[in-house]
Amino acid sequence: MTQAELADKIHSSQPRIAKAENGDTSVSIELLIRAILATGATPQEIGQVIASTGSILA
Repeated sequence: MTQAELADKIHSSQPRIAKAENGDTSVSIELLIRAILATGATPQEIGQVIASTGSILA
């Protein structure tokens, strides 16, 4: 999936997707989660990843 296709799918813009891909801190977590869901991840999978990294972030 291209950046433009993903942007269209989540009603965002290609430059915002490029910023997310490059780790720009101005990108919201909401945009990141919408992008992850659009690529096929489930909310449960996202939750598991967040839960497993919680101890690293603490």
